[in-house]
Amino acid sequence: MGPLEAVVIGTVDLGEADRIARLLSPDQGRWSVMVRRARASRKRFAGLLQTGNQVVLHTHRGRGQLPVLSSGDLARGPRRARADLDRIALLAYGCELCAALAPEHHPAHRLYRLLVTWLDLLEGEALPGEASRMALEAKALTFAGLTPALVRCARCGGPVEDPMVFDPEAGGALHSRCGGGRAVSTHQLLTLEALRRTPLVATPSAQAPPVRWLLSDFTQHQLGRPLRSRGLLEGLVGGADRRG
Repeated sequence: MGPLEAVVIGTVDLGEADRIARLLSPDQGRWSVMVRRARASRKRFAGLLQTGNQVVLHTHRGRGQLPVLSSGDLARGPRRARADLDRIALLAYGCELCAALAPEHHPAHRLYRLLVTWLDLLEGEALPGEASRMALEAKALTFAGLTPALVRCARCGGPVEDPMVFDPEAGGALHSRCGGGRAVSTHQLLTLEALRRTPLVATPSAQAPPVRWLLSDFTQHQLGRPLRSRGLLEGLVGGADRRG
């Protein structure tokens, strides 16, 4: 097969010597590749398949269902995001979020470019904060066709006006007269909408509304499962709060 551009999302050990690499690529969306004897030799694909690496891979058809990795080149790998715990957690979260929302074996150009932009942002001087994470979540949901209602009531379609609530089951924001859910303000909803439309590179200096996991909870509801990498982020945020 021809060269395939991808970001490594994670790996899973298989048997005593093999490994499965999970990937996100623009043309294939979410997919996996078998890496034969990856664990039996330290030199075989050494360092290539670390989470967050941007790679170019050549594969061939194997006996099983998964393609087998023939060769690969590292296009770019994280540096700052491997040396700082906050950036490590944000890298893992971004990779899991974008891959989880991407279709399997179908094009996912916008989600792929979003993840690459996120990885680039993590290599910058400024540490992306909660506003950046919320912007990432909002954009990923949008590119997956799951945009939550933020500027209009998901039930009656009217513009947001206090008092408001947020209900993932209903599709997002609701007038309190239209349903129940987590209390939110119109200002918070419009701030999230502004972050959704703001380029990621401009978000490290943005102010985050105090609705920390609103969009993450919405994402988990859409997926029907938790985002495993969120636990590390929650721990870091909680530790920072206690220290503050």
